[in-house]
Amino acid sequence: FEGGVAVLGADMNSAVVELLDEFDDPSYADGADVSARRISATIPTQREQQQYRAGQQNQQQTPRSFLLNNTYYALVTTLPTGMFARSNHLGFQCIAVLPRQYAPSGRPELFLSTSDGSVVQAGMNPSTSPNNGFTDVDCRTKIGGMNEMGQVSPIVSMKFAPNGRFLACFTSNSILTVVSTTFESKILEFDTSAGSRSPPRDMGWCGEDSVVLHWKNLGVLMVGPFGDFLRFSFGEGADDSPNKQPEVYLVPEVDCCRVITSCSVEILQRVPPVTADLLRIGSIEPGALLLDASEAFDAGSPNADEAARSITQREGLLEEAILQCIDSAVGEFDVNVQKRMLTAASYGLHFACKDESHRSRAPGRPTPEAATFVRCSRKIRVLNAVRRRATGFAMTSTQYDLVMPKGVVARLMASGRASQAASIADYLKLGKRVSDLARASKAAAFVTCQSSLTDTQIAEEAIRIIRGEDQDATKPGPSLSSGVFASVALAAHRAGRRGVTDLLILKEQSPADKVAALLAIGSYADAAAVAAKSRDPDLIFSAMEAYERSLSSNEEGKSLYFSGVINKFPNEAVNMFTSYYSRFGSLQGGDARPSINILLRRQKHTDAGLKMAQKALMKSPGMSESELGKQKIDALKEAANIFDLGGKDCAFQKTCTDEQIALMTEQEQLRRSYGSHDVAPPSTSVNSTLVSILKYGAVNPRSTHRLNADVEKLAKKFKVPEKRLWHIKVRALAESHQWPLLRNLADSRVKPPISLKHFAMAAIKGGQSQVEIMFYIDRMQDKNDGDDRYDLFCEAGYWKKALEEAVAKGDGGKIANVRSTCHDPDIQRLCEKYI
Repeated sequence: FEGGVAVLGADMNSAVVELLDEFDDPSYADGADVSARRISATIPTQREQQQYRAGQQNQQQTPRSFLLNNTYYALVTTLPTGMFARSNHLGFQCIAVLPRQYAPSGRPELFLSTSDGSVVQAGMNPSTSPNNGFTDVDCRTKIGGMNEMGQVSPIVSMKFAPNGRFLACFTSNSILTVVSTTFESKILEFDTSAGSRSPPRDMGWCGEDSVVLHWKNLGVLMVGPFGDFLRFSFGEGADDSPNKQPEVYLVPEVDCCRVITSCSVEILQRVPPVTADLLRIGSIEPGALLLDASEAFDAGSPNADEAARSITQREGLLEEAILQCIDSAVGEFDVNVQKRMLTAASYGLHFACKDESHRSRAPGRPTPEAATFVRCSRKIRVLNAVRRRATGFAMTSTQYDLVMPKGVVARLMASGRASQAASIADYLKLGKRVSDLARASKAAAFVTCQSSLTDTQIAEEAIRIIRGEDQDATKPGPSLSSGVFASVALAAHRAGRRGVTDLLILKEQSPADKVAALLAIGSYADAAAVAAKSRDPDLIFSAMEAYERSLSSNEEGKSLYFSGVINKFPNEAVNMFTSYYSRFGSLQGGDARPSINILLRRQKHTDAGLKMAQKALMKSPGMSESELGKQKIDALKEAANIFDLGGKDCAFQKTCTDEQIALMTEQEQLRRSYGSHDVAPPSTSVNSTLVSILKYGAVNPRSTHRLNADVEKLAKKFKVPEKRLWHIKVRALAESHQWPLLRNLADSRVKPPISLKHFAMAAIKGGQSQVEIMFYIDRMQDKNDGDDRYDLFCEAGYWKKALEEAVAKGDGGKIANVRSTCHDPDIQRLCEKYI
C-alpha cells in the first residue's frame, strides 16, 4: 500500500510495516503502539564497499554497517488477528490497507475479508483500543450475495481507490462490488461470471472511477462507474508459440492503470470528461461549437465566421470554449487530435484578442486564455517528446503536473537521457540551477562515452557543454551553480579519465564541492589545501578524517596517516591536527602519544617533552601509589629523553625533568624507609618534602636525628639555600609543635643565618608562654633589632614592654601607636606622659 507493506500469514496473524523518512513528522513514531518496533536503516561504510568490490572480504561475511541518523526507518506493528480469527472461528481471505492520509485516525487501517462474507477493520493501536482495535463492519448483505449453495460468498480480493474514498471488492461468486470506505453506500455491482467463474489474477483501480481486472486466459476487463466495460486482449505478440500467454501486471496509478507485459507497456485511461463532451455526436458544448467553427474555417466554409460569432454573443462563452479545447488537447495522446484541439483554441483566441473589454482591462498584456494556451502548448510538446519510443516515458498530463517539470528533468537525467533533459530544462526555462545540473549531466555522459579525443579536448568540450552550446570553453563564461564541474569531474573519474578529472576540478568554484570531489578521487592533500585556502575548519577536518578512513587501522596505517598529514597537508591542517590530538591527550584517560608523535615529527621537541611531562604528572585512577609512582617516573624519563633530542634549546627543561625524577626517587625511598606515606607525600615539591620530613618527627620522635639527617642530605642534594632551609625548619617545627627542637635549633648557632624574630613570631602564633617568647626576644640585643623587638611586643600584646622599647628609642610615633592600639588605661596614661 502507499507508505508501506502489510502481511497476512498462514496462521492468520498479520503485521503492518510503515516506511518513513525525513519528510514525515518526527513525532509520528511517538504515537505508535507500545508493541511497535522501530527499525533504522543501515548502510555499509565506504571502506567496506570498496573491499567488497575488490573481493577482499569473505563472501559469507556481511559488512559492518553503521546507522543512518534516523533519516529512514520503519515502524513494524504486529496485530493479533490470529487470536481474533480463532476466537470467532473464522479465517481471512485477503487484506487491504487504507493509507494514513485517508484514514480518520491518521494511521493506516487494515481491512481483512473474513470467510463468513464480512470485513474486519483493524486499527494500529491494539494495546490501548477496546476489543484490540477490531471492528466487524457487517457487510454480508451488501456485498456479493449468496452462492449456489445458499451461503454468503466471501471477498477474495480488495483494493482501495487512489483517493481513499472507495473500496473495490471481488467475491467468490464472481461479483465485483464497489462500496464507500465506510461501507454505508454501494456504488457499483458488476457480475463477471459470464466470462469466468474463477477470481482474477490481479485487480486494481484505473484512476478514481474505474476498476481493472485481469484473468490469465481472458485478458483485461475495465469496468466503468456506470457498469460499462471494455475488454482488452494482451495475448498477441508475446512469443512465437501461439499457446503461450504473456505475463500481465497491473500497476494502478493516479489517473490511469499501466499494463505491463513481457513485450509492451500500455496505459489504460478513461477518456477525460472534457474530451468526451467535445467529441460526442451532436454536442452543444462551447468547445464543440468552437471546434466545428474552426474546422469549417479550415475547409473554407462561409459559415465559419457566423458560427464563431454565435459563441461570442454570450459573455464568457468564448473563454470557456478556448479552455475546453486546451484541456482536451492536454489530455490527449494522439498528436493529430492535439493539433486539432489546439487549432480550434488558436482560432478562438483571434476573437478573444479583438474583444474591446479585455483591451480596456489589461492593455498591452495577453489574455489569461492566451497565457494558458502557451503554457499548455509547451507542456504538450514536452509530453510528446518524452512519450517517444526512444525515450519511453509514457506520462499522462496529471502525472506531469504531480511530478512537475523539474521532476521530469530529474527522471530523464537518472535514466541516462541527459541531452534531452538539458534541452527540456532550457526550453521550459526552469531556472539556472536546474539548467546547470542538466547540462552537467549531459557533459558527464559525454566524458563517460568519449574515447577518441585527448583529455584536454574532452575537458574543453565538457566545459563548453556546461556553459552552453554557444560558449567558448577557453573564455570566461557566466557564473554557474556550485558543484557543476565537480559532478562532471567525478563522472570522468569513474570512467578512468584522471586527466579530465583534474582539469574539471580546477574549474570548480565552490570549496565544499571541490573538497568533496577531491576526497572522492583520493586527493586528500589537495582537498585539505583547498579547505585551508577557504578558511573552513570543518572542511579541513573532513579531509583529514577521510584520509584516515582510507588507510588501514593497524600500526602501519596509523604511521602512514601521521606522516602523510604532516608532510603533505598544509600548515593549517597540520596545526588543527596537532591541536585536536593535543586536546584529546590532555584529557584524563586520553592517549597523549599521538600528539607527542606529531610534535616529534614536526621537530618541536620542547612542546613534545612538555606534553609528555604533563601527561606523566596527571592522576590515573584505579592504580596503587607504588604503580602510579613508577609509571610517572618512567614517563618523565621519556620526557627527559625527548628534551635531550632538542639539544641546547631544551637544556633547562631537561635539567628540571631530571631533578623531578630524582626528587620522586628520593620520596619513594623515604616512604619505604619509614614505612609511612606522610613522611614524603607524592607529587610534592622539594620545600614541601622537607616540611613533611620535619613534621614526621612529631609522629615518630625516636627518629628525629635520622629525620634531620635526611633533611640535610636532601637539602644538599637539591642545593637548597641555608636561609631557606632554616625558614623551612622554623615553619615545620612550629606547625608540628616541636618547641624543644625549635629552641635547640636557635641554640645551635651563636648567630643563626636568619633573624630570631622568625623564631619569636612562630612562638607567638603558636600560642606559647611569655617565657618561651621572651627567650627569643631577649637574645635580640643587636642595635638594629630595636624595631623588630617593638613589633614582636606589639604582636604578642606586651604593651608595657613595647612602650619601654619606644621610649628607649625616643620614637613618638611608636608611643602614639601603643596608645591608640592598647586599651589599658594605665598604659594609655603612661603614653600621654611620654608624649
